[in-house]
Amino acid sequence: MSLSKRERVFKALELDGEPDVVPINYFGFEQTGRSFQAYKESGEMDNYRSYVEDKVSNIKYYITEQRFWNVDLYAMDPFGENKIKIRYEKAPPEYPNCRLNRMDGRLYRTEKNVNTGLDYSWYVGGHFKTPEIMHEYWSRYGKPTELINKRVKYSSQTWERFVEALAPYFYPMANLPINPSEVLIGGITFSRFAYYIRKNPSFIHEIMDEYTKVNIEIIKRLAEVGVDIVMFGDDLGYKDNGFFSLKVFREFILPYHKKMYNACKKRGVLVVLHSCGKCDQYLPDLVDAGLNCIQSLEATAGVDLPGLKESLGDRLCFMGGLDSSGVLTFGTPKDVEENVRNTIKSAGKGGGFVVGPSHDILNMPWENILAMRAAIEKYRKYPLKF
Repeated sequence: MSLSKRERVFKALELDGEPDVVPINYFGFEQTGRSFQAYKESGEMDNYRSYVEDKVSNIKYYITEQRFWNVDLYAMDPFGENKIKIRYEKAPPEYPNCRLNRMDGRLYRTEKNVNTGLDYSWYVGGHFKTPEIMHEYWSRYGKPTELINKRVKYSSQTWERFVEALAPYFYPMANLPINPSEVLIGGITFSRFAYYIRKNPSFIHEIMDEYTKVNIEIIKRLAEVGVDIVMFGDDLGYKDNGFFSLKVFREFILPYHKKMYNACKKRGVLVVLHSCGKCDQYLPDLVDAGLNCIQSLEATAGVDLPGLKESLGDRLCFMGGLDSSGVLTFGTPKDVEENVRNTIKSAGKGGGFVVGPSHDILNMPWENILAMRAAIEKYRKYPLKF
């Protein structure tokens, strides 16, 4: 049995038994990191350099990294990153050398990557520390729901041509524009979040409701043109523990996730959540709310993938799992192979698993990158032989 990329992906996401091989997902190289520089210098970037083209619009889509990794599923859509109109301005003087996201209040500064010296954008804090500040900006520049970009043309023909062009290489899932609680906390800071859930919970609900409405509107537009998998991020944990108590999570975060999942389910769209950190404790609630797949499964954060597979494997697809911030970066090639083998062994039995690094690839040694790629191909074939 040899399945198409699409068939393989849907068997995994819909928990429809074991496909021919474990599908592969890849989160991307961090382009300012050492790994991407090694990738460029290795010659592999040139070996796999390619694109697909929409024959009607003549738009070209670059797929070199995806081919290098032989991915089956990748977050990419033809409607781009401008689904909402995000603008930056010079931050107020109390934040020197920073720029401010007008929509959500997050502050950034350009820094040098310590390993490569390349510029990258570094989060430094949040400016929306009071309702008055946030309302001033939303009044001046528009609430998030008013920033949905009307110039983006959602077209079923565009989506169908995009999927058709990519079919030999991977199946795409579309991106949602806002990571609700992550953006909320980034814009007001953790300390103010802790303050307002006690002193003014309606402020937190107001922000979460607005961000959720944006994503639901985009879900509607994507579903109308035929998109059947969407992905969004919402980091829920530190290393070793979650951001929230279950009580806080269930009051301020879960209801908004549930609204997004319901919007997807109503339209026959599968939803994939990326969440870094220790998120195990939230997953039963998220599955009850309608989540189809969790991506990351960060081993270094203490995520218990074997335990989650045992307890939720009949209801939830798992994606990722390879230890990006631990073994893959600091281990030997032999350690990397063992990590791949053990991860597929833990999560792959019965299907419902998409293998890949837990996050983007930053400073992984080149020999480990090659070892990971080779080990995935070595151990992904069903029936698994361990």
